[in-house]
Amino acid sequence: MKNDQFTLQIPLSVPETIMEIKKKPAMGYIFLKAFLISPFRSKTIKDDLVIKKTWIILKNYLPDKELIKNYRAVCGFSRERPDIIPISYLQTIFISLIGKFITSSFFPINPLGLIHIFQSFEQKRSMTTDETLNLACTLESIKKTEKGIETGFSMEVSSKGELVWKGISVFFTHSQVKKKKTAAKKNDILLEKKEIILAPSGIGKKYARVSGDYNPHHLYTVFAKLFGFKRPIAHGMWSLARVIASLDKKIGINDSASVEASFKLPVFPPATMSLGYEYQNDPESQNTIVNFELRDNQKGLPHLKGKLLKTI
Repeated sequence: MKNDQFTLQIPLSVPETIMEIKKKPAMGYIFLKAFLISPFRSKTIKDDLVIKKTWIILKNYLPDKELIKNYRAVCGFSRERPDIIPISYLQTIFISLIGKFITSSFFPINPLGLIHIFQSFEQKRSMTTDETLNLACTLESIKKTEKGIETGFSMEVSSKGELVWKGISVFFTHSQVKKKKTAAKKNDILLEKKEIILAPSGIGKKYARVSGDYNPHHLYTVFAKLFGFKRPIAHGMWSLARVIASLDKKIGINDSASVEASFKLPVFPPATMSLGYEYQNDPESQNTIVNFELRDNQKGLPHLKGKLLKTI
């Protein structure tokens, strides 16, 4: 969004509203509701719109051990310490909460067509599959640009009154405007290839079963084409989790760590990708920063870029 000449931050009003739910919403119902209400929701918003800040809260959530075990296998995590929840898995718990949010009356735009463009998460310590967790989700920011609407959701996980994990998911909705020509981008500087990663056929359905993200453009060609893709695309969060799994095996991710990544070009399985990364020391904190990228192995086109901060 940096090249946009127009960017408007939509204000979120206080006092905050809290919506407490008793269980994770069913994704089938959320997708059905999204399709039903989409004709009545706009892909843009008025400049003078004010949105009331609302939190969706789910208390006393107990992670599914079998689901986490299968998630580890699908995303390539080590089988060691199966009682530890992978840092990226916690984002999947919020998929249904965000779905509940975007299909509610207090979300102002069309719930269909949201493109996941950025993800970050930070954990204060590792969590185990035996912990009971409290989840909280809210719309943290909403921006109107010349190209569309950018929405950022904040996610928080607490255990025994302690904030143990937090994350930001940013989505983009294209406005129905004519595309302007943009200046040619400068050549990328590729990081050294360290590993070949395969995205096998059917990875969309496998990841959907362990994450709950059944967005149809990841699963079926007919829906992928409706969203402008030639065939189903891999989940961006599978790609990111797969990268994190590889880095964890190579360098070990400590209890306290943070990750951020921008999603670039889609992955069309089956695909062969290259993982590149480099180490960088933070002179102030003495922590290790790992800059990473996932690219098409033949053409070198980027699928995601990010960094991992490994604390001492």
